[in-house]
Amino acid sequence: PTTSTFEADQYKAVYGTAVPALVEALKSRPGRKPIHVSYLSSAGIYGDQSGGDCNELTPADRSHPTNALLADAETAVLSLNKGTGTPACVLRLGGIYGPGMDIASHILAASGECVRKNGNHINAWIHLLDIIRGVDFALSRQLQGIYNLVDDLQFTRRELSNALCDARGLPPVIWENQDRSDVRIFNARVSNARLRQMGFRPNIASMLDQVAAA
Repeated sequence: PTTSTFEADQYKAVYGTAVPALVEALKSRPGRKPIHVSYLSSAGIYGDQSGGDCNELTPADRSHPTNALLADAETAVLSLNKGTGTPACVLRLGGIYGPGMDIASHILAASGECVRKNGNHINAWIHLLDIIRGVDFALSRQLQGIYNLVDDLQFTRRELSNALCDARGLPPVIWENQDRSDVRIFNARVSNARLRQMGFRPNIASMLDQVAAA
């Protein structure tokens, strides 16, 4: 199979089959020892919002089958909140950077080169250590519902790469200005206001802060 087909099959196996099965197992577990479920989903579920603002009330973009699978998996997890005694929350993560995931270096390595992605798209990001903090926060507060676990950066790919390259005196990354028909689009300005209102703030506001401190 092609890579895209293989990935689609894996998404179906995990999010279409395994997650609902796990939820049913939790509902029928014999013991009643209190537990809390924090399910790590993806902010990519918002899909193509044309770069507009979105929050937890914004409907998922189901136009892509992967997003539809992710949305259905979230619904399954959140059903634990209905009389099962198992509080559950969904944490929608941005793209992960941090230890072992040096996204800034990958971007800098493309300096002066053409990248076949739309540079006008806005992506969401989150540091790995803030994910750990976010899960711990959700457990301590016994959160229920959906929360965006993303940092404060709301740059387009082009703005982010320009900031990184300018800081190093490097030529910019050359991005395309249109979408390819065969890719899943994520273009949304994702808000982290709901978690902030609950008292959680990312320690690392953006990967630009991390690079500046390096």
